[in-house]
Amino acid sequence: METLNPMSFRCVLPLLGVTLIAVGVVSRDWRLSTMWLGSDFLALGIAYGVGSPHVYGKRSDGTIPAWSWLVFMPLLVFRGSVWHMVRLFQRGPALNAVTDDLAIGRRLLPSEIAVEFDNYVDLTAEFAEPLPIRRSSAYISFPILDGTAPTVDALRAAVAGLRPGTTFVHCAQGYGRTGLFAMAVLLKCGAAGSVEEGLRMLQAVRPGVRLNRRQRACIESYAEMLR
Repeated sequence: METLNPMSFRCVLPLLGVTLIAVGVVSRDWRLSTMWLGSDFLALGIAYGVGSPHVYGKRSDGTIPAWSWLVFMPLLVFRGSVWHMVRLFQRGPALNAVTDDLAIGRRLLPSEIAVEFDNYVDLTAEFAEPLPIRRSSAYISFPILDGTAPTVDALRAAVAGLRPGTTFVHCAQGYGRTGLFAMAVLLKCGAAGSVEEGLRMLQAVRPGVRLNRRQRACIESYAEMLR
């Protein structure tokens, strides 16, 4: 999902939400659950439309507040189930080293962390980070909605705020949002001289890395800013 055009989310999610709400109005057996899920899709579609990564209320400590679980429970449970299914059937390692100081991957389980990092960058807006990970002083939450990109200024500030040393970057599956942020790190430290070179470096170790049009525009603007 992470390389889909965010326009798809902005158009499809509200339409799906309104449709489910309408079905719920006329349904007797599944009225509450159908309208609940429809309202969630509608709210998420609006969040994509206005570019708000904080729709789930994710905190800087990596937790999702109780109100968000009450409001978005159908979506959060669904996304969590899909994530675990993909994790079980996904080929290849959960984490890939790009350079001596940079690694990328999907969201990790505590048991999958074999080394410690100076920066542990969590880009998911829709998942709470496992407790042992978010307790680490290296943990950094920089939420980005699936399939979207942050503002260039926000990306620049996040990369500039990284501590010296090793960095691990992850989103849900480690492809779109992860590729965007990791490429910014490569450009900032000089390990990559261009966007194309950075993309080749990432794809060499994690072939699924892809950027959609909005993410590509963001990283190109970031590269131009560095120049």
